[in-house]
Amino acid sequence: MSSKLILYNGPTSPFGRKAKIISLIHEIKLEEKIINIYEADFLDIHNPSRKIPTLIGDNFTIIDSDNICLYFDSISDKQTIFPQNEYWQIMTYTSIANDLMETVLNRFIETLRKDNEKSKDYIKKLEIRIIRIIEWFEKNINFFHNKKLTMDKIAIACALEYTMFRFTNNWQKNNNNLSLWLENFKENNFMKLTKPKI
Repeated sequence: MSSKLILYNGPTSPFGRKAKIISLIHEIKLEEKIINIYEADFLDIHNPSRKIPTLIGDNFTIIDSDNICLYFDSISDKQTIFPQNEYWQIMTYTSIANDLMETVLNRFIETLRKDNEKSKDYIKKLEIRIIRIIEWFEKNINFFHNKKLTMDKIAIACALEYTMFRFTNNWQKNNNNLSLWLENFKENNFMKLTKPKI
């Protein structure tokens, strides 16, 4: 393990939030630096995609939130959040949660464009996908509705709270089980400590 870890993160990134949460759960010592990605040209030498989160150690760089989470899990002596007997299901649900985050982010970015440049059809398409993913989680809640702490639950919770932060909480009305699950899950201290805010 590197003697010094720096996690470059954003103030509201749900992907960065995942990584931060896993560092808290596994008690990984690191320095978190909140950056403006549009002004972070210094990051290019490590991550030419210039995306967050990016983890930098003494002699290595790890990009992509899932890779960073896997790394934190691998250097911890605490119970894994990627149990092997459920690994592929956990990664599948995590990937779907990641897509929800990405879709909400893309919608938000599109809404920031000038009125004569933004596409209402594209925004609507993204909104339909957001609701479709959330309804899928509602229908499949039994696959992650248990007390075991695993990566997929963290990703799903981050994605749902990001949806509420950047889009709407109206999805809760028609997805009661998922809404109740989130209300309970976000009482975890690691969720409270990493809640996005501006």
